[in-house]
Amino acid sequence: MQKAGLGTWALASLTALLPLAVEAASPAREMYGQPTVNVGIVLFDGVQIIDFAAPYEVFGTAGFGVATVSADGGPVTTAMGLKVTPDHSFADAPDFDLLVVPGGDVQDAMRDENLLAYLRQHEDDRQVLSVCTGSHIVASAGLLDGRKATTFHGAFDRFERLFPDVELVRDQRWVDSGRVVTSAGLSSGIDASLYLVAKFHGPMRARSVALHLEYPWDPDGGFVRGRMADRQAPRLAGVVWPEGTNFQSLYSVGDSTRWQARFMVSSPATADELLTLIAADIDGEKIWVREGDAYVWHREIAGQRKQLVFGTEPLKPKDQFILSYELN
Repeated sequence: MQKAGLGTWALASLTALLPLAVEAASPAREMYGQPTVNVGIVLFDGVQIIDFAAPYEVFGTAGFGVATVSADGGPVTTAMGLKVTPDHSFADAPDFDLLVVPGGDVQDAMRDENLLAYLRQHEDDRQVLSVCTGSHIVASAGLLDGRKATTFHGAFDRFERLFPDVELVRDQRWVDSGRVVTSAGLSSGIDASLYLVAKFHGPMRARSVALHLEYPWDPDGGFVRGRMADRQAPRLAGVVWPEGTNFQSLYSVGDSTRWQARFMVSSPATADELLTLIAADIDGEKIWVREGDAYVWHREIAGQRKQLVFGTEPLKPKDQFILSYELN
């Protein structure tokens, strides 16, 4: 009985000390040994911080070797103004097992032939992960042709127009198309990175990393922004707004069944004139049915009747007012 008691005490002591050992292990390779997977994260002017920093944190915590790379190795300026100095240029970068392509302001990156050529190198023997609108860069390199992919929910329609040879998936947090994994917007890069940790080293390693990061990872997908109800709202893409009209989003919130949004508008046009433009665009699409002369429409979606209501509220400055809509 005494030996068992001592054994139980020793086990309890070891269990208590293990978290301290894990906390003391820095960097992560002290826990996992020398990295067997080397990750390169592509940086460019306009890159979104969370798109590259979140995968860096996940892969670094998992014990992967992580480095950053840009066209010339010089500092880049992120979409929010942070300056970052990469570890390598394309010319002196080592061979990576996994290349991460973050999103952000990607217009120039999509046309950067040096960047696109770099992505095409070793495309048959290297894993690629895109985060958010980084999928636009990967698709511009031709790496997504004939594959399924996802992207930032606000870029779905544009992505589909630009890349008709790619099958867009709107209702998944990440999509595995073999050599290329694409994730949806921003924080979904954490989930896709954890998925790749599991792909390389098993689900228990990925779960350990998620717990260390205090992140509620759902290997089955979790929250998907593209499933929210605002996907059903009119895009108003055909509206020609009066010159000088500006919108400031005050909030845009909801869930998969309802949505509400509120904007502060400054415009030389009146509130009624803008509502008339909005109504003309919605009526022209012939998707929503208008209820009389009010700015109220309805339609059937998945067997349920949905109602869309637009409204305005005056503000003291004569050229400003509140524009709002509700979808229920």
